[in-house]
Amino acid sequence: MTEHFDVVVIGAGFAGLSASKGYLQCGPKTKLVLLDNNKTVGGSWAKERLYPGLRSNNQKGMLEMPDYPLHDGFGVKEGEYLPGTVVHDYLAEYAKHWNIYDRIRFESKALQAEQLPDGEGWHLSVSGPGGLYKLTTKKLIVATGLTSQPQTLHVKGQESYEAPIVNTASMAQHGLELLKDPTVTRVTVIGTGKSAYDAIYNFASAGKQVDWIVRKNGHGPTWMSKSHIILGPLGKFWVEHLVTRRFFAWLSPCLWGDIDGSGSWRHFLHRTWFGRKVSDFFWWKMGADILEQSGYNNDPKLKALHPDRDIFLTATTFAILNYPTDVLQYVRDGQVEVYRENISRLSDHAVHLQDGTVLASDAFIASTGWLFAPAVDFTDKSTHAELGIPSLDYTEDDKLFWAKLDAKADAEIFRMFPKLATLPYPPDEDDASIVRNEYQPWRLYRSLISPGLATKGDRSLAFAGFSANITGHIRNEISGLWIYAYMNDRLTIDPCRDIDDVYWDVAMLQRFCLRRYPYGFGKRFQDFFFDAVPWNDVLLKDLGLSGKRKGGSWYRECFEPYKMDDYRGITAEWLAKQKSMAG
Repeated sequence: MTEHFDVVVIGAGFAGLSASKGYLQCGPKTKLVLLDNNKTVGGSWAKERLYPGLRSNNQKGMLEMPDYPLHDGFGVKEGEYLPGTVVHDYLAEYAKHWNIYDRIRFESKALQAEQLPDGEGWHLSVSGPGGLYKLTTKKLIVATGLTSQPQTLHVKGQESYEAPIVNTASMAQHGLELLKDPTVTRVTVIGTGKSAYDAIYNFASAGKQVDWIVRKNGHGPTWMSKSHIILGPLGKFWVEHLVTRRFFAWLSPCLWGDIDGSGSWRHFLHRTWFGRKVSDFFWWKMGADILEQSGYNNDPKLKALHPDRDIFLTATTFAILNYPTDVLQYVRDGQVEVYRENISRLSDHAVHLQDGTVLASDAFIASTGWLFAPAVDFTDKSTHAELGIPSLDYTEDDKLFWAKLDAKADAEIFRMFPKLATLPYPPDEDDASIVRNEYQPWRLYRSLISPGLATKGDRSLAFAGFSANITGHIRNEISGLWIYAYMNDRLTIDPCRDIDDVYWDVAMLQRFCLRRYPYGFGKRFQDFFFDAVPWNDVLLKDLGLSGKRKGGSWYRECFEPYKMDDYRGITAEWLAKQKSMAG
């Protein structure tokens, strides 16, 4: 027997819970269900994915939803990072507060999605505790996110390694066993993202010797910073609050930056010779201060961990040194040795580098990132291009269509911001030794909906959590409301009827993320960092709400950080406005 729902949300992490809260707050009688493959709520923060020592990148006040502050009952003080257990417990409490929790079906994986005839909704095949079952829904929100499917490592000779190979995504299960195993004395870690740092800290603090491999090709070491830095005469800043100040956003080229009325400042900083010099100096100074104050300059052993490129070029790979003690001290002391080299092969308990170095290895830890496609299979491959999802199944006509739009978008972006035409790109873009599947990237309008369905007036599908920016949980809150408004035809600027060319808007956003942040993930999905507050303005404008939320003060608007409480109550505010317009 097939069940029928008004709305199905796939994924019970931050994005899925936010989308559910937005929908249910606006439509409390909606027959809505969440499907999640985990045993507990939280997505990446599900209880079974946690391990001792796991902490958020964020201090108290920055990892919460605007409409549900993280209260003192969780035991986290000001200036402290959130333990993984607190993040999980907070999300469980959030889900119960907004009447979502009892709607979640755990250990239920949505396998396939197929659109019903005449755009009447979606048919889903689901694997649950009792086996396979079917359901249909009028509206489908896919919120499996960008960190649900780990990328599998493939290294020549790994079948003869004869020792554990563990992805950092499974540290909670297999990593803990290695930490406790006295026979595991020397560990190899590949990767330089935040999960690699976490693994290195865990193994080194447990007394293990660690060989840390940083590939010569690729994006290089990630930018890591102390939580607070001093920027010359500007003073000391909490980094998370620095990047949510409007004056800071002015220093970054941005397609949608003029929405806050800063057009003259942006023109000066990015389209005049002297302005570009000012901007360039700021970015250089910020990067130099981060390296110096975070301790990367006080030992030659740390040189290998210096990012390959300026901080201007990075996006959401930027992370915080949030450890109880100094993780870099293990490198200074020699317990962690860094090798800036590629791997040639593995053999029995050994890792061979291309320069001839052979490392003894009792375990291999891979921080290799995540698959960026949705975890549910959209079975009709011919629709992937119009859905805007990553795919290997674009037709030649689809590829040509987007290639022409991409080239046109690149030309317009370079015209607007000449500096972006001169930026470097990671070396593996041209590395013929790396074999990769050429997936098309995410191409979504406002990073939320399919361009092809929008042009047909089909409001049955949305994607939540498949883009990245620094104000992720604020964005999730606004996006959840935006999705409800879109699916019920209540946006003030509607892509189904008000936008001349939805595809052009999508191409400009995707190519801007690639060209503005070449050391980010713009080649895969819409990823940006220093433009997050103006992006919130864009979504709020679509909803008919103001992005300026500092009480009318010009000084506060420009120089104070935007925080969670600035966006508190936006759904209630929107509902009140809808009611006044109707009555």
